[in-house]
Amino acid sequence: MLQFYDIHYKYPNGQHVLNGLSLHVPLGKRCALIGHNGCGKTTLFLHANGLLQPNRGEVHWKGQKIDYKRQTLQNLRKEIGVVFQNPEHQLVAPTVMEELAFGLYNLRLEKDVIHKRLEKTIQDFALHPWLDKPVHHLSLGQKKWLSLASVMIMEPSLLILDEPTAYLDCLQIEQFLEKLNDIHQKGVTILLATHDLDFVLEWADVVFVMHSGQIVMEGEPAKVFAESEKLNQFQMGIPLLAKVWKSLFPVDGCVPCDVRQFIERLNVLNNRVVRK
Repeated sequence: MLQFYDIHYKYPNGQHVLNGLSLHVPLGKRCALIGHNGCGKTTLFLHANGLLQPNRGEVHWKGQKIDYKRQTLQNLRKEIGVVFQNPEHQLVAPTVMEELAFGLYNLRLEKDVIHKRLEKTIQDFALHPWLDKPVHHLSLGQKKWLSLASVMIMEPSLLILDEPTAYLDCLQIEQFLEKLNDIHQKGVTILLATHDLDFVLEWADVVFVMHSGQIVMEGEPAKVFAESEKLNQFQMGIPLLAKVWKSLFPVDGCVPCDVRQFIERLNVLNNRVVRK
């Protein structure tokens, strides 16, 4: 769906951030990008819809190389929605209703199409009580919710999120993750960056490990997190559930993804021991 080939990028101050990075985002999957702070995750996301252009390498969308022409980028940004870590960097309109409508009017859609999308998004995100509120009166958690709504109203086929649970309390995190699952079930591919490894283990179909501007590991979370020694080399820990499993079965190449699976696999192993 989205492919990065040998991407190199350095900022004007000379700082090299991406160093020959290659990554393919598979269609229809829930993908997580993990890595220590400063490894280049946000810079990579800025390349996804052309906000940054690589110094070397190519970005492809659905098999076609991005040429960075204005019309190409406009079309690309209809299909790839990015939710930044800090909603203050994303929201531009004075009121909630104007924020929702902003992108739609920029696309110059017909009024009835705009009206239908607004009604649907307001309903889906339960935004009726907020519509006339000034955006600057919202809490950071509410702004994060509005940022997601303002991206999804564009009906992207790929949703990219940078630290989606930042600034959220426990209840808001639960609500946000439920909405992400709902979005995925409707056919949207998701790629997110997070430091919450327990969430990645249970939620993701694919995990990419980033270190020093490169993808150094990738695969199913159950197998990636089983390689604790290798992850340690890249300044990465492992989820608590994986840590417990590895303490019990250090050579197992596949850790359980959730508590239910942990108990089931433990029961199977215990039954084998009893039969012997």
